[in-house]
Amino acid sequence: MTTLDPVADSNGKNTWRRWWNSGEDNLQTAQNDANGWYSSMISKVPPFRPRNNLVSVDDNTRYSQLNSEQISSLETEARNAISNRNSSWCWYEDLTEVQSKINSSLGKGGVMSVFDTGSGRCPLPLPAYPIEMQAQYNIHINNSFLLPSASPNEIYHPLPLRTMIASAVKNYYNLPTEKHLYLRKEGNKLLKQKRVLILSLVGWLPEKYEKVTLGEQRSAYYLSQQLAKSLQDQEVSEISSLSFECPLESKELKTVFEECNTLLSNWKNLFYKVDSIFFIGVYHSVPLAVLLAREILQNHQSLGFDTNTYVGLLSIESCLQGYRFWDHSVDANNFNRVINPNADQDYTKAQEAKEKQLFQGLTKNEKEVLSKLKNYRDPDSVEAKLVRKDLDWILFNWDLFRMSLVGKLYDNFMTLSQKLAIDYCHPKIMRNLWCDGAYLDTDLKKPGEIGIPDFKMKTPSFDFQVKIPDDRNFEISLVDNFLLAQNLGYNDFIPLLTLVGPYFISRSFNPNTLPTTLKKQKTTDTKIWLQNIDPKWASKQAFAEKFQEELQDEISSVYNFLEYAQYQTVKNPELINIRSGIYDDDSIYGNFVDCTLRTKNLLIPKHLAMIHHQSDPTSILETINQYDLVWKFHEALSTFLQLRNLPIQDFPKYIHLSTSLHCSSLNITNKDPTRFERDDSETLNRLRQIWEAYQTWDPPTRGLKHLRNILSALSSYRSFSRLLHDVDRR
Repeated sequence: MTTLDPVADSNGKNTWRRWWNSGEDNLQTAQNDANGWYSSMISKVPPFRPRNNLVSVDDNTRYSQLNSEQISSLETEARNAISNRNSSWCWYEDLTEVQSKINSSLGKGGVMSVFDTGSGRCPLPLPAYPIEMQAQYNIHINNSFLLPSASPNEIYHPLPLRTMIASAVKNYYNLPTEKHLYLRKEGNKLLKQKRVLILSLVGWLPEKYEKVTLGEQRSAYYLSQQLAKSLQDQEVSEISSLSFECPLESKELKTVFEECNTLLSNWKNLFYKVDSIFFIGVYHSVPLAVLLAREILQNHQSLGFDTNTYVGLLSIESCLQGYRFWDHSVDANNFNRVINPNADQDYTKAQEAKEKQLFQGLTKNEKEVLSKLKNYRDPDSVEAKLVRKDLDWILFNWDLFRMSLVGKLYDNFMTLSQKLAIDYCHPKIMRNLWCDGAYLDTDLKKPGEIGIPDFKMKTPSFDFQVKIPDDRNFEISLVDNFLLAQNLGYNDFIPLLTLVGPYFISRSFNPNTLPTTLKKQKTTDTKIWLQNIDPKWASKQAFAEKFQEELQDEISSVYNFLEYAQYQTVKNPELINIRSGIYDDDSIYGNFVDCTLRTKNLLIPKHLAMIHHQSDPTSILETINQYDLVWKFHEALSTFLQLRNLPIQDFPKYIHLSTSLHCSSLNITNKDPTRFERDDSETLNRLRQIWEAYQTWDPPTRGLKHLRNILSALSSYRSFSRLLHDVDRR
């Protein structure tokens, strides 16, 4: 382990500081040597000429002992390793003042450590993150919303005394107790003047694989920054971050875990008396985050923090429940066991063909490693058992642990049940779906048509709610209500959500997988749009340099600013970049923080439970699957009708539209308390909304159109009262 120097604080207790703090002169030398290289680097690490005079580094090597030539040699070795993507590496940075550092090209700098290099034992201070630069203007345009809520305040309430007593009685008789979490009664700023540690982990993916599955990823450092910004209103005293980039596309999970754990030994001082730890994982780095979280929490005493530390894990587009391929254009008869006796073999061959297409251009090793991700679909697989064991340990043994899973509702790859690991049941696991307004007919190129007001603004920041089109409300209401029910601990709706998920899969929900005809149409539309506005903006490129000041008159209105930003994103992407994806939405990070801090501990610890069902269809076109869906939908309505005390929420939902530079103006922590009625009035309201929304439902994609036809029985009820009479079993 890297040598650490003990320092006594004012109370005489031992704290720790890094040995590099004693080498300020050497740090300044390293920064001066590196400035020329960093000023020319834009988005990736270029190859460096290898050196023959490699520095011999061991656990006792101190940065302050190295001369400038040795430092340069270690930096070259580390950067080459990063460029070659051979090993895991970590970036440490203090993000306490993240908001003021966002627009700085160098910021305060940080410390880099690359596994299997000299920097793995002797971390290297650098003036800036070694890959991404903030050279361009990033404009955040949120055009989205979260289901079933953007904060736990909207669906939970404080624990009533009688519920507490009832839970104690049920526990005495070994009966099921709390189904869901409750809100704390404490104030908002639970981390005021506290210390926070962020650990974000991102696994690399081959470029083509990433584009056709996730669409895109962000760096671990970017995720750390986003979360740090969401913590600003907590008034914390210190935010430290460790951002891990990992070769999960070419190395086994356990191997990468060992690499990260080894790197983590350089940063043990950061855990000393820490008040909160936040983990972030994306897709195949989520299992890694689970393993690393257990390792850290299991050794909390040696690391110097106690069980009063808040711990949260944010899972974005998780692979915890694996994946499979969908093709809604395939003839359903191919997989119909009644018509086709070879249906199972044909299904297997179709999956293998799709996987071969996905893995095209990959190395043999990459194929072997990435193909194991689908094994998470099988709860008895080695991969699933490993993660489930560690997650169960965390959920049962760490009272202040919370897990938030979030994924895109509209996708081309994984269904909502897969990315939300919907079979993993525990009150401390909360789920949200991110809905992109771009797929709900909100075209920002035509702001007037979607009801956005046009007004003057001094800075590029505004906040507005856009109404969801009436012909799209049903699909939102359907998922919203049953996902809410699961977050409240009602697992009866898991089979229905599993069956419904594939209908939200479409190639048109990923710009990298658009069908040829649709792609040509979008290209043509964009070309015409550019031709129409080019005379207006062609000579106005310099406006971007004024973004930090008061906006110039030409772009100071909402409509002109939106048009100008989109125009420059197409014409000059190196100057202006619009951030509007799932990784960029501050409501996701704010909701995650709230779920971790504002929910009360369970009265009685619970183990992780797995729901086993056979609801995953081979094809949404198969008649048997359609009958199954109709029956389960009818059954779900009957079960839903029996629920009481549901939170009263606005309907229809609204798309949250906001623009800002690098941060959102959204504040989700200070809303009015959600109202609850201790009867079935809200349940009836929600069922009525489902019935009414179906009558005007007109979705655009093949899968959703097919779902509309399957659920056409809803249109046969002339009134809601008739539907209610049919599904009411009370």
